[in-house]
Amino acid sequence: MERYRYGVLKARALRYIHGFGSQPHFHIALQDDRGTQYRTSINIKSKAYPSELLYRIGPCKPDDASKLQALPSGFTPIERGLPVHGLDFVRRPLFGRSDMVPLPASLPGPDNDLNEKIVARVDEAIAAEAELYIFGDCWGPEPETPDYFFGFKPGRGIHNIHMNQGNAGPWHGDNGAFQDGGVLVHFKQEDRWIGLFLAFQSQSWNTDERGHAAD
Repeated sequence: MERYRYGVLKARALRYIHGFGSQPHFHIALQDDRGTQYRTSINIKSKAYPSELLYRIGPCKPDDASKLQALPSGFTPIERGLPVHGLDFVRRPLFGRSDMVPLPASLPGPDNDLNEKIVARVDEAIAAEAELYIFGDCWGPEPETPDYFFGFKPGRGIHNIHMNQGNAGPWHGDNGAFQDGGVLVHFKQEDRWIGLFLAFQSQSWNTDERGHAAD
């Protein structure tokens, strides 16, 4: 079984499941050019107070866009900034901290929660056959275990699709520099990029070189 802790998945979205329950995650089924399927699991509610995540969705062209496009389809591990840079919300930001606003996982009414914000972008990506670049930690393949949500086998995927530094308490061990999670979507026909970025309000944005809270 191959296991890489951090990297980027290059694939296209197929379908999705809304986040629900007490610890909701938004799940997306994806497929690479070789036909290999993956699931990305996006946490949309914090276990720590306050429960609403900070989010930013909008235009966002990465500095190394050409390197990302040159990556092979599928999952690529990132080590020491190669073959592309990992995301880092503090040291190499693609947006400002003030650009992020808190939003609940689910609320009655239209276009006012994370489920609906993510659905709109994924629907757009599916319709345009856009390429998704998902940064996070991978799991699998699990040869004897089908995916819990979408049923494909072997199960495999990528999670921790959020800021991965400035954590305290039980999540302190998840800290690291240049290993934040996020989603970049490239619409090839228009050469247009959008980004989805999430962070927990309990995380510190003042971090040392290892990603631990400096305050």
